[in-house]
Amino acid sequence: MLDIAEEDGRIVPMEEALLQNEVIDRLLPRLANRFPQQEKDLVKAYHDLAQGVDANTIFGNAFKALEEVARQMTSDTTLLLSKEKDLRKYFPLLHKTVHATIIKLADHRGDKGAHGRQGPPPHEVRYLLFSICNVALLFLDYPSPTTPASE
Repeated sequence: MLDIAEEDGRIVPMEEALLQNEVIDRLLPRLANRFPQQEKDLVKAYHDLAQGVDANTIFGNAFKALEEVARQMTSDTTLLLSKEKDLRKYFPLLHKTVHATIIKLADHRGDKGAHGRQGPPPHEVRYLLFSICNVALLFLDYPSPTTPASE
């Protein structure tokens, strides 16, 4: 994640505290409450990143956690976040751009994202993990089928 420095317009890495406050601190307690295994899986992904585990493994496990959150929320064990029709069916209020982002994340795993069998560098995996966490927040904030969208 990048930001623009006000004093001279340089592009600089976004402050860790902001990412921690706005993404991680909001997501993890909510995940731990409703989806404890997926919360553990996402925390493990960050620990694995710090320990130098293979990037493809880290990403694949984190994305599986995200997909499992969506499956449990929708009660559809066959839901695939790589399928536009599934996203339209279960998350129709999300903008098409968000759907495209989720599909691109899904494409990053497996053959489509194999990077010639080498995972992306750590700074890219970190960005992808934050993207997964942001999508998880979107899912958690999404109105449930029993909650009117106006609430």
